[in-house]
Amino acid sequence: MATNPLLKRMLDAGMQFTEMSQKQAEKLVKEFVKVGQARKKDSDEMVRQIVDRGRNLSEQVVATVQAELAKQMGKFAGRLDDVEARVEALAARVGQAAKTTAKKAPVAKAPRADSQSD
Repeated sequence: MATNPLLKRMLDAGMQFTEMSQKQAEKLVKEFVKVGQARKKDSDEMVRQIVDRGRNLSEQVVATVQAELAKQMGKFAGRLDDVEARVEALAARVGQAAKTTAKKAPVAKAPRADSQSD
């Protein structure tokens, strides 16, 4: 599959979001430990769960975007095929009309100079 620059940027942004989530998850869990809502020994597992969930959500978003892009591109391709067929039909009609006009139109002859009546 050819790499679409827009899709690549979106995927890269999703990866950055996942990486950012790791840092944010660590910060969040530190706050939980600090205020006593989590135990220090559970902090690594909590960070891993938060990051995994963020990664899964990112993958779901990417899959949804890819599915929608594929659907829209399919619709676009169908419409483009319709337009192409119409253009070809129109070109064929114009070509036939030009041939018919050329056959029916008599060639105008210029009056000869020696056949002038006096």
